[in-house]
Amino acid sequence: MTYPLHLLGWKAFQDLCIALAEECLRRPVQNFLPGNDAGRDGAFVGRWDGDDPGAGASTIQCKFASKPSNLSLSILTEELEKARKLAKRRLAADYIILTNHAVSGASELKIKEAFEKHGVGRCRVFGYEWIVRQVRSSPRLRMMAPRLYGLGDLNEFLDERAYAQAQLILSAMGNDLQRLVVTEAHRKSVRAISAHNLVLLLGAPAAGKSTIGASLAIGAADIWQCATIKVTSPQELRERLSPGDRQFFWIDDAWGNTQYQRQTSELWNQVFPLMQAAVASGARFLMTSRDYIWQAARGDLKFQALPILSKSQVVINVHELSTQEKAQILYNHVKLGDQPPAFRAEIKPSLPEIAERKDFLPETARRLGSSFFAGAIDTSRESLLKFFAEPEQFLLETITNLSADCRAAIAVVFMNGAQVRSPVSEKDIAPAANAFGVTIGAVREQLVALNGSLLLLSADDHGQFWTYKHPTVSDAFAHYVAQNAELVDIYLRGAKPDSIAREVVCAGCIVTGAPVIVPDSLHGLLAKRLSSLEDYRIASFLSYRANKTFSLLMLGKRPDVLDRLLHYHIPIKDDTDADLAIKLHDQGLLPSEHLQKLKSALENAAIEHADASFLQQPRLGAIFTDDEREALLDRIETELFQRIDDQISHLRGEWDSDSPPDEYFDLFESALRTFVSALSCRGDYSNVLRAASDGISRALSDMYDDYRPSPSTTAPTSSSTPQHAALSSLFRDVDE
Repeated sequence: MTYPLHLLGWKAFQDLCIALAEECLRRPVQNFLPGNDAGRDGAFVGRWDGDDPGAGASTIQCKFASKPSNLSLSILTEELEKARKLAKRRLAADYIILTNHAVSGASELKIKEAFEKHGVGRCRVFGYEWIVRQVRSSPRLRMMAPRLYGLGDLNEFLDERAYAQAQLILSAMGNDLQRLVVTEAHRKSVRAISAHNLVLLLGAPAAGKSTIGASLAIGAADIWQCATIKVTSPQELRERLSPGDRQFFWIDDAWGNTQYQRQTSELWNQVFPLMQAAVASGARFLMTSRDYIWQAARGDLKFQALPILSKSQVVINVHELSTQEKAQILYNHVKLGDQPPAFRAEIKPSLPEIAERKDFLPETARRLGSSFFAGAIDTSRESLLKFFAEPEQFLLETITNLSADCRAAIAVVFMNGAQVRSPVSEKDIAPAANAFGVTIGAVREQLVALNGSLLLLSADDHGQFWTYKHPTVSDAFAHYVAQNAELVDIYLRGAKPDSIAREVVCAGCIVTGAPVIVPDSLHGLLAKRLSSLEDYRIASFLSYRANKTFSLLMLGKRPDVLDRLLHYHIPIKDDTDADLAIKLHDQGLLPSEHLQKLKSALENAAIEHADASFLQQPRLGAIFTDDEREALLDRIETELFQRIDDQISHLRGEWDSDSPPDEYFDLFESALRTFVSALSCRGDYSNVLRAASDGISRALSDMYDDYRPSPSTTAPTSSSTPQHAALSSLFRDVDE
């Protein structure tokens, strides 16, 4: 198999050379911005030959040809003088030439001789044939440079099923693969999933999580021959896990799409032990989350059941892009977009400044390169900076200014839960067409017209389906719907119940990021649409999104939701059902028998399990009268404090030797401090804390003797030295 490396582009080829140095030549490298590299496209960190005490600093020179050709000494004439200066500065003890030119034996000898005459200690030339051999033999290299997947024939590497899945992923990426930039976040992701079998990609909307996820999924099929399975919930993951099979699970927005879905955390906590076992047996997991949702979820997740998730090396903040990476992403999207040369020439002076902005997002760069999104914007510096500072507003304006049939086409996807099968049935189109006063035929035409800009025709094992080109389209369209009270009614009638449960709130309730507010006049319709959901989804909605009027109406339709309030898990403050009980109590809707159940559960948890929830969560504590609270503190003083050693022994017995002991007793110690603080008016109980500390120290000493951590490996890392003054050089041909 041959690879048309000339189609990569010079910067993508340079990135490939960096990956070749790390993966095949086993040397991490430092690479430099073009235009200010002082003759060095890259430098090895450390020595080329570890066993050669005379080996010094090295230089990599990348030579790219946009057409297949042979390398000759004349092509390298300009580099000879640079090499002489590098050698004089002792930066060329080794001089490595990596090129996509073909290299003959005779040319190689002439080149090596010429460079060594100019002071280079040792010159080596690696040409097209050598590079192709490395690409063919190293799936990890292909994973580190995923642009290669768009150039070669995957059928040579993958079995039939993995090949078919990889082709589906590639088709969904479309021309995004051509524009892909291998960032440090991408490299970290490859290292993490290779070493730990799990990676969590964090980032703001439009930060590039999906692009990295798609390239990792193809790489998993290549390296491990894994079947890629996209799941949307912990229940679906539980159903699809198959011990012994080679599986790669891709879980987007694990804890919520646009807002934190608290009810999912407990479900994930229940699945974590299964994931831990699957990781140990070779299954691999890619999880993504918006960064603010992850921060909200962390406090509710039980990391001891999946310790690897709490380790920093598998949490990749994809929005932490270097200036060099931002510049290359911006260059690729503008250069390879469909904006006319005149537009690109006008914005070129502003591009270096844009690449240095903290609010830079890859998706905004894609839109700048698209005439659909940015064809009409002013090309002044101020307008361009605003385009990146307010991407949501520009996208909302784009949607608002679309024709009615275009907005109806987006509404078809929106009202069908972000995915609708193609060809789309009249039943699925009709609600959107009616809402915007257009014909079904016009909507069908606009689905096709919007493909690749706002919408995307993708495919999976079941066939083709329409979805959003990027998740932010859903956010923007939801904001558009929220601005029009008439469309709220249409939305409630057409959207799927689970989408409604995630996106709306009742009037008077505040949920950050919730785009649709439902007035009391639409409560009947809202209750009708939600009544078919599972009880835990309704419970979650009532806990955080419902006002008293709607809660009363919903409980009349689904009284079984109250059955969830008969039992609670510990700590009770983290039980989502306790949140529902508190909310109903605050609204005056919690039946007396359920109130008593909650009080009994809190009392038992405090005495038997040292659970201080009723003190740590003020709304829980508020369900007790003053006399009841004092009586419970009496029992803690006379019963719990007398059994501290028993509590420590019980917790020690539940510890898993694969989990780090470090923070195992933190919750227990925190609860004791809370109890002692609450009882401080009665006396000094510092002796209780000392006794507990001594007992925990003995237990930890014993646990560390039994601790068997899973081995981990750390791949070499590369460093980059952005040189901002060279950014203009990068964009020199963006308008050609």
